[in-house]
Amino acid sequence: MCKGLFKVKSERKIMGVDVISYLKKQSVLAKGVAVCFAIFILASCGEKTGNSMFQAVKNAADAYRSYLSEVRKEENLPTERLIEKINDWQSLRDSVSACIAKDTANCIHANYESEIRGLHDSLRIEFTRLALEKSRTFADVLLIKEKTSQYRQDTELAQAVTDAESFFRSLDSVAPCHGNAKQTVSAYQSFLANTLKSGIDSKDKMLAFIQEEDWLFRSFLSHLPKLADADLSAITRDTEKCCLSVFQSAEDGKISYRDALIYTARRTNRRIILNALACRNDINQGNVKTEAQARAYVWMLLQPYVALDGFSVAVLSDMERTTLHAVADRTPQMIAKLNKTAGTDNDQWRVLPGVLIKIMLTSI
Repeated sequence: MCKGLFKVKSERKIMGVDVISYLKKQSVLAKGVAVCFAIFILASCGEKTGNSMFQAVKNAADAYRSYLSEVRKEENLPTERLIEKINDWQSLRDSVSACIAKDTANCIHANYESEIRGLHDSLRIEFTRLALEKSRTFADVLLIKEKTSQYRQDTELAQAVTDAESFFRSLDSVAPCHGNAKQTVSAYQSFLANTLKSGIDSKDKMLAFIQEEDWLFRSFLSHLPKLADADLSAITRDTEKCCLSVFQSAEDGKISYRDALIYTARRTNRRIILNALACRNDINQGNVKTEAQARAYVWMLLQPYVALDGFSVAVLSDMERTTLHAVADRTPQMIAKLNKTAGTDNDQWRVLPGVLIKIMLTSI
């Protein structure tokens, strides 16, 4: 869980598009999530950092050098084999990082540490080569995220997901409202404003907020063709403040960090999936008719591959995984149809899966 020496800044661009733009107005919220997340996993992180198969930094450097030579011999890896190699790399990286962390004579081993940094950069280059030399699909992007997540075998996290499942399953029992687009947006804004006045200072209030917001969000999605390119910055801003209220309450001890993190992550995952399903349905039903709509829908279709990180995919339910993969299988055809609506023959999206995998690799 602790990357230590190897924590790097991820690439933010996909073919000239800022992949963080969808979330840029939630930067403050992200800090709250990060604090909550750090406290939630701190004990486990500390335990893993102390474990290493190496007794000396020299041994760690030798192993990393040997592994780089091995990876350089690989070519044309199918996705399942690429996943195996990525997991091998992450395991070795964690052990090497732990060895450096426990070293008490850094000045003596500075040369080895510098060499290891260089070897890690070279490994990132080699894995990028392996990711890009074969054609990858959007389903491959999801599969790699899922099977290389450092939280995939976290039994405590899996239990927390199970504990929350009945609540999120119950949300579908409430049908969306039948107001028009303007009425729905107005109701959404009023709800957020009232929530900000009353605050979210208990688990019960957090669950009530998620439940009401989910109903309004699904109501909003029923008008997506009309609202896809509308200015909804006010809703985005107030939603951010409401979510921050959850994490502030966790900081104040009114909600457990575990509940704040799990329920908020599950909420976000659900919104991403519901949005993707709404896009699929609107495209299939011919509801996307203008160039502006088509461009907005392309971006929304890419959200699962951009916004879901290792932790997000670890808290997906089995049904959510199945749904995402079903959408991924149809994503190429949907983007091609949207490009036709937009009046462009641009097929650069075909390389996006490889580029998205490359971005993932930069965070290792």
